[in-house]
Amino acid sequence: MDKRFQRVKVQETNTEARYERGLVGDILHTLKGNRLAMLCVVILVIITLMAILAPLSPYDPDAQDYMAILQPPSSEHWFGTDELGRDYFTRALYGGRISLTVGFLSMLLSVTIGTLIGTFSGYMGGKVDTLLMRFTDLFMSVPSMMLMVVINAIFPPKLYSVIIILGLFEWCQVARITRAETLALKQRDYVIAAKHLGASHKRIIFKHIIPNMSSSIIVAGSLAVARAILTESALSFLGLGVQLPKASWGTMLQSAQMYMTDVPTLAVFPGVFIMLTVFSFNILGDALRVALEPKMIK
Repeated sequence: MDKRFQRVKVQETNTEARYERGLVGDILHTLKGNRLAMLCVVILVIITLMAILAPLSPYDPDAQDYMAILQPPSSEHWFGTDELGRDYFTRALYGGRISLTVGFLSMLLSVTIGTLIGTFSGYMGGKVDTLLMRFTDLFMSVPSMMLMVVINAIFPPKLYSVIIILGLFEWCQVARITRAETLALKQRDYVIAAKHLGASHKRIIFKHIIPNMSSSIIVAGSLAVARAILTESALSFLGLGVQLPKASWGTMLQSAQMYMTDVPTLAVFPGVFIMLTVFSFNILGDALRVALEPKMIK
């Protein structure tokens, strides 16, 4: 009888240990069970590698060849050529560099601002919380696209200005998420214990609260990249983002609108890249939300 009870006890211990996978283990486990999310990861990896390895292309993205204007896709020019005879596949690769750079850097800026404001607001509470949240509500009530257009028209449309503008207008949702997480985390025993031990507010925020809501920040960041890429493409399409002759997927769409009826592939290729990238980030964000739920919910 004793041996039987001992075997049951060992089995229970092993079963319980299977749930302790850690952050990376939870993400990998969820991706393995979600074929669509895994496909999106593969798509993002391929697009990112293509953008990084763009200099390996034998063509200059800005080199004009008036003898090869608006050629259809061929073995020499995989995506054909544009209205100035430039290799369209090479321009799509360099356009991916610009769009992904804007997406990731503006995401880092917006997540940093949103995390700091949301955490400080939720932790301090009272009048500080009310003031910061009303300021956030004010930002969320303003039509961000219209304001971005106005600011881009005033300031020189450089790459860094696009990144800063996108980052400054995409932090509100992150601030809302981190504030809600902070309101729950500051009531935890380890935060209360740190206060009684004399830890400073700065140490509690950066050592105890922010690290314990990293999963929510990761999910918000993945969705922010998709929004930033889509917004940058829209601004570039309107001529207020990245400026020609630099290639981004938005500027490629802007140039292609004049030839939609004659050469529709000029709009199809950058449009497909934008769609695949934004769709993949959105699906990946949903998969991360499932993976990073608290273990007790699982």
